[in-house]
Amino acid sequence: MEEISFKIAFNMLLLGIANFMYTIGMDIEATYYLSILLIIDYVTGLLKAKTLGQSITSNKMKYGIVSKLSIVAIPLVLSIGAKAIGMDFHQFLTVAINLIILSEIYSIIGNVYSIREGKELPEYDALSFIASRIRDFLEKNSGK
Repeated sequence: MEEISFKIAFNMLLLGIANFMYTIGMDIEATYYLSILLIIDYVTGLLKAKTLGQSITSNKMKYGIVSKLSIVAIPLVLSIGAKAIGMDFHQFLTVAINLIILSEIYSIIGNVYSIREGKELPEYDALSFIASRIRDFLEKNSGK
């Protein structure tokens, strides 16, 4: 009986998330593929660390998950805010999700390269660069 209650609660949560994504205009298919890429990147990152002899700790794993989720949270928060004030950020959200997908693909390729070659590929995180530039712009123009 407890297992059935858990399944019902889990399915209700998924339904709520899907409804939320639909409401803010997220492309469900792109989000599905992004989720798969995030998982592949996480697994290949673990394999890369093992191959290169790097330590794998629970703190590093938690940091990696939080880091990935925070990158996804930025366009979501902006879209929710835009929706709340009556603006349409659908195009922005689509571009942001596509950029995150491309970033994940690059990360996976880098992980696979490192696994095969046994050496670290330099990583360029375009999303962090863009986020820092947006933050700098907002700080300059906020009157601080």
